[in-house]
Amino acid sequence: MLHASWNFVAKKFAGNYSVIYLSFLFSSVVTGLMSIPYLDDVRLTTELIILLLATGGFHAVYGFVLTFTYKNGDISTLYPIVRGSGIAGAILLSMIVLREQLSLVSGIGVITVISGIGILSYRRNREATSPKGIFLALVCGALIMSYTIFDKLLVADIHPIPVMAASQIISVVMFLPYVLIQRKSEMRLTLKTLLKPVVLISIIATSSYLIILYVMQIAPVSRIVAVREASVVFGAMAGYILLKEDFSKTRLIGVVFVMIGIILVKL
Repeated sequence: MLHASWNFVAKKFAGNYSVIYLSFLFSSVVTGLMSIPYLDDVRLTTELIILLLATGGFHAVYGFVLTFTYKNGDISTLYPIVRGSGIAGAILLSMIVLREQLSLVSGIGVITVISGIGILSYRRNREATSPKGIFLALVCGALIMSYTIFDKLLVADIHPIPVMAASQIISVVMFLPYVLIQRKSEMRLTLKTLLKPVVLISIIATSSYLIILYVMQIAPVSRIVAVREASVVFGAMAGYILLKEDFSKTRLIGVVFVMIGIILVKL
């Protein structure tokens, strides 16, 4: 619910990267302060530093690309594609890189979830969603797949809060030159007029992913990302109820598939 909520807010300000950037900036200060009590237990190795830099980079690019993804189509179409491609890739990588295994029932559940997401993203009329939007959604999915695996490896050795802080600080530093050069006026206007949505996205997005990082310490990635995809149901419903986007019988079937899949994954 949290993830779908902040994506819905981001959709309302699609194309304004300053909203996402400032939310990262605000969060990096908060999580940076929160991580101080845990720093004494952090034992950085070359491998962990590389993982932190990599996941921070992927998180940063994800936030940037997502800003312009929702500018090119309906959230009820693009959000399932973002999440669905991310889950498929993350599960595949978790089995290859992390040597995770799924039971037959859980495997059927994952396939059912992915099928449901595919149904949710299907539209006969594609006028509301451009090919560029679909391409950017798939890029977002690839980025999600990448940072999910890196974060799973990191939380095995580092507390989730410092991991979250590091990725957000890296995101802020990485795009600072771009913001100062290309988005200076937009940044000023956003600070004056859109501070509330910035803070809202910051709080909700950070809370959402911190929960995921904590859960990564106690459960396999393949199950986590599958169950997490309940967010596509909330995203599709928000698009229908609040943005008056199309919601056909076909999409209702997609919702049913996702929920049945989640139940099977849990069994």
